Amino acid sequence: MIARAAFLKGLLVATGGLDVWETPAPGAVPTPGAGSPVLIRVGATDGSIVTLDVETYLRGVIALEAAASWPAAALEAQAILARTYAVQKKSLARGYDIVTTESDQRYGGPAAERPATNAAVDATRGMTLSYAGGPANAFYSSCCGGHTEDAFEVWGHTALPYLRGVADPYCADSPEFRWVRTLPLERARAALTDKLTGDLVAVDVGDPDASGRPRTATLQSGDGPPVTLPIGELRTRWGTDVVRSTWLHRVTVEPTQAVPFVRIEGSGRGHGVGLCQWGARGMALAGADTATILAHYFPGTTVTGG
Repeated sequence: MIARAAFLKGLLVATGGLDVWETPAPGAVPTPGAGSPVLIRVGATDGSIVTLDVETYLRGVIALEAAASWPAAALEAQAILARTYAVQKKSLARGYDIVTTESDQRYGGPAAERPATNAAVDATRGMTLSYAGGPANAFYSSCCGGHTEDAFEVWGHTALPYLRGVADPYCADSPEFRWVRTLPLERARAALTDKLTGDLVAVDVGDPDASGRPRTATLQSGDGPPVTLPIGELRTRWGTDVVRSTWLHRVTVEPTQAVPFVRIEGSGRGHGVGLCQWGARGMALAGADTATILAHYFPGTTVTGG
């Protein structure tokens, strides 16, 4: 999972969440807390592999996924999801289970630990999210922009009842609840060289899905037919740091400026599936407990273990 943190307007902005669907490794998923500790083989960027108890591993993860100053219920929800993801990654097909980068969950080791996030790990020890007797797919992103997304719309997999979009009025305090970014027109055009035959002159976002997000964007060129791309592909081509989410409101081409650019307006940060981290924070501040938060974002699931 992408699990970075940046300071913006004095607030820590968690940006967790997978941008691709990754099927859990085959085989039985161990139940933390039942018998022997669950061990995770963590692959570092230098090629080394270290084996850690999953609880020790989580201590180096949670502070990079959410601000330690956030309410305990939000941190505990994050810990349960991160644990669920980690144990699902166990695999006999390779020498490691999980890596320390954004490809999975960023792991910062003991240096990343904070008392509040360690307390969230301890308070939820062994707990994972389950659905219909098996482990749930644990997805999360920084801010959904007011409505989470259906996983089917993002990845096209068979719809799962607990990964359908839900209304979320709780993340409005996020600095990226609404956002505007610009991209030099030359760079935007260069990312589309295999799609457009001329200059990029306009971008029209398509009809919205049930969450309000457009499914596609149509690119107009100066001397060629229009080209329609899925929003996710456009986001990948232009960069996820620029196109902060798949929820685009408007894309405007400004060719007459001193440095021509594309103006992109949208909502939220990340893919929007599953838990909204800023929404979890808002729910916790309003008095919701951990179970209520998880039930809101993953309806029909249960917390097991512990």
